Amino acid sequence: MMATYVAASVHVKPDTELSFHAYPEDDRVTVDLGQVPGAVTLFLPRSEIDRLAGVLAEARESLSVPSVKAAA
Repeated sequence: MMATYVAASVHVKPDTELSFHAYPEDDRVTVDLGQVPGAVTLFLPRSEIDRLAGVLAEARESLSVPSVKAAA
């Protein structure tokens, strides 16, 4: 089977709508970022929810760590 890949970007701002829908029978959720026509939907099986949460927590933490710049 041939795979198809698409890249999409969304700037999440304070007024960006964020929501999710649970599909317990499939053990997954969808997470919606934004609204049509500029929406992105993530399809996440249960096993990937914690992984995404971990990446977001690490990203947030990286903003709290002071950057060290090398001297020129």
